[in-house]
Formats: sequence, structure tokens, C-alpha cells
Amino acid sequence: MTRPALARTAGILCGNPEFRRFLAERFPVDWKDFSDLEDVDRAAAVVRTACGIKSRSELDSDAAAAQRFHSELGFPFNAWRRAT
Repeated sequence: MTRPALARTAGILCGNPEFRRFLAERFPVDWKDFSDLEDVDRAAAVVRTACGIKSRSELDSDAAAAQRFHSELGFPFNAWRRAT
């Protein structure tokens, strides 16, 4: 079994209402800045901002962006879920 690409994982997470609540709490300014977007697109915009990328596909080719995803979003989201 192969592990899904990080960009795909980020896309799946953006469709998760729980992840969107996490983003709204952790990045309230960015969440508000993208309030004109639908929730899934809003989440994607916050992910791109948090990771310093223009496209989630960069998560699969830019090791620094992937590390930012894990340190700013992935690991904190898992901790947030355990705490709620």
C-alpha cells in the first residue's frame, strides 16, 4: 500500500469540517481574510498561506513547504483533535 501524496492529504483535510474549525481557531486573521470564499476553498487558501505556497501541489515537491505543513498544520491539528 502506498502513502497518499501530501497535496492530496491537504485536499482531503480541507473538506473536513473539523479541520476547518481548527484553521479558524489557529489562524483567525487568515480565516477572516478569506471570508469571501466557500469553506473548502477558504481552508485551501489558509493552508497555502500557512505553508507559504501558491498551490497545494508544491507540498509534494518542496521539502520545506512539506515541513511547514507538518509543523504548522498536521501535527498541531492532531494535537487539537486529541484535546477536544
